[in-house]
Amino acid sequence: MINTTRPHAYKIFIALFIILNMLNTYFLTTSALNRYIAPFPHTFIGEFTAILGNIGVLLLFVLIGSLIFKSVRGRMIYLTILTLILNFYIFLMGIFNLYYGTAFSIDTLNMFNNPAEGFAGQTALEVIGELFTYYRIVVFVPFFVLTTWMGMHFKGLKGRVFTFDHKKILMQMIAIFAIVMVTSVTFTKQLKTTMPIQSAVSSFAIQNYGVYPFYLKEFLGFETKIDPAESLGIETSEEALSVLETYNKNVSSYVNAIDGLTYSNRLTVNQANIDYIDPTIQNGDYLNGILAGKNIVLIHLESLSYFLLQNEYTKANMTFLSDLLSQSYVFENFYANVGMGVSSDAELSVLTGLNPQGDRTLYWDYNDIPYELPSIVKYLNNEGYQSTAIHGDRRHFYNRNVVYPELFNFDTYYSLENFVDDGYDVSAGFIYNQENQLIHESPWVSDYYLADYTASYGQTLPSPFLIYPITMMGHTPFDFGPNGNDTTIYPSYAPFIKNITLKYINYASYYNETIKRYFIGDGGNDQTLDNTVYIFYSDHGPGLKNGDLEVLFDRTLNDLEERKILQQTLAFIYVPSDDAYVDFDDYQIRKGMLVGRQELVRSNVDLYRTMIELFDVQVGHDMYFGVNGLSTEPTFALDNRILDVVTDEYIYSLRDKRQIYPLEKSVDDELNAYIKMYKMLGDYLLSTEDNIVTLNDMLNE
Repeated sequence: MINTTRPHAYKIFIALFIILNMLNTYFLTTSALNRYIAPFPHTFIGEFTAILGNIGVLLLFVLIGSLIFKSVRGRMIYLTILTLILNFYIFLMGIFNLYYGTAFSIDTLNMFNNPAEGFAGQTALEVIGELFTYYRIVVFVPFFVLTTWMGMHFKGLKGRVFTFDHKKILMQMIAIFAIVMVTSVTFTKQLKTTMPIQSAVSSFAIQNYGVYPFYLKEFLGFETKIDPAESLGIETSEEALSVLETYNKNVSSYVNAIDGLTYSNRLTVNQANIDYIDPTIQNGDYLNGILAGKNIVLIHLESLSYFLLQNEYTKANMTFLSDLLSQSYVFENFYANVGMGVSSDAELSVLTGLNPQGDRTLYWDYNDIPYELPSIVKYLNNEGYQSTAIHGDRRHFYNRNVVYPELFNFDTYYSLENFVDDGYDVSAGFIYNQENQLIHESPWVSDYYLADYTASYGQTLPSPFLIYPITMMGHTPFDFGPNGNDTTIYPSYAPFIKNITLKYINYASYYNETIKRYFIGDGGNDQTLDNTVYIFYSDHGPGLKNGDLEVLFDRTLNDLEERKILQQTLAFIYVPSDDAYVDFDDYQIRKGMLVGRQELVRSNVDLYRTMIELFDVQVGHDMYFGVNGLSTEPTFALDNRILDVVTDEYIYSLRDKRQIYPLEKSVDDELNAYIKMYKMLGDYLLSTEDNIVTLNDMLNE
């Protein structure tokens, strides 16, 4: 009972606490209020369960306050402070949506193991800006309302206290427990029958279980885990092998799920999209092995989005890249397969041909789960290649100092610390243009110098070798490009786009010049390595989900169309001749021996298979997936974080196949089920440290 002359003031306060904080959760679950998310279908049972679950947790907080505080004012202060905490949490989760496009889960915390030097300051400013540029301030409305209501009645409630009614408290506890049990059982059943994929759990849970109950469970250590073996209905390795055989492409004959035609792991010239192949590398009717024995420089490009080559103004600042692409085999419809591990996930897919799980970072998980994975590095090492990874950031960024030598078996890993030991002065920056004394300053080794070092280092190595340079810029928030936020480079855009977008498009010329540096050094000297194949791929897009793409494309964009643009990156293979050149305006580059344009969808896992087959890497009967990048075979690209699927005809959401662009398209149910099972199989393969080894052993028996 409450001994006060203003009983209704407190009751209204409690009602406001519950209703406003419950409604606030829709900023994380409804695309109409949050354009950064990819929601599931809203169903009556899901909505009812989430509302009930959220109310149950909020009632629990009220009950806890009633057990701790006797005074009315004490309880109101407690609930107001708690509301501020809840509102701030909703705000932070919205920011997480901005950068990652999916709901936060406790498994993602290990990505914060990466050092934050160079990122934290400007990222914090961007986060603060979100309070006002995208109405984030409204998530604090519950706090403002409760504070105002409490202020209006605070003086009149002085000295008012509660007397405990133990029977009523017990009934409240029983009611809350019943709500928790009902919502938990209902949610678990929905999850298993609708979307049994771990990377979807957090987004599915906050929408169909409730934001507060899900995160309360997470932070109490009760994580919601999907058993991929159970989802696939397999109990033995033999049953897993049976599922694998549907997707394994390292076989002499298989049927493609999209067009129903038969393909093989031996690609003929007639089955490929090729404009030109030099006679010196031809291998009869087959493309397998045309690059066998050549050195490889596999270059990881940070955040290079394909739209920079689609926009007339940014493309005009990428003339060398355009010239280089004219002598290369270009994947013009290439997409990222990343999950929460982002750059490291792109590496994982390219180096192993596997899809990351999407909700976690395998590079950091490796400390607890010593995976045994196949990799292009291991296979090439077995064939006498010397392998080196080079990166301009700290050794332990993404745990690379562990995974490079132990998981992938790189012979050498050269990082920022090594550059510094050898005399690189980070604080002084790098003079990338001696004639004009232009200096690139950043907290890391300049990508200009990374290219120079790759060229000079490669000249010291005996053939064959694999060099894997990993670029650092332009990484969000795009602070360290030489052009900064110069408004004079794109004057027609600068007044109409946000600062972060301006900084990113100002990177166009930087991308162009650093790629050029692998082949033409300062002073114009040719530093292309002989008998070497250069393979470039971008890890992921820039994540500019702020409406500015509509300015750059000069038209309104559908949400899925925007996501497609952001997921589309660039990959290409340049096979330079050792002695033939092509002249351009003020430079020449070596003539490409493999030239073509692939307009069909391709992704990182396809690049892995392409390398294996073009270099005739001896993998035995070990599994791999995807398609050969040069072939005419159709495929799909899967974003493992938000579960978008891109095909040659459309993009759609695996979370809700009704979400599709172009709008007039529709998804075949059989294909949707095939892709969903493919994702579950990928999760199964990475669910234990040795699943892949076991299955590969069975394939090779």
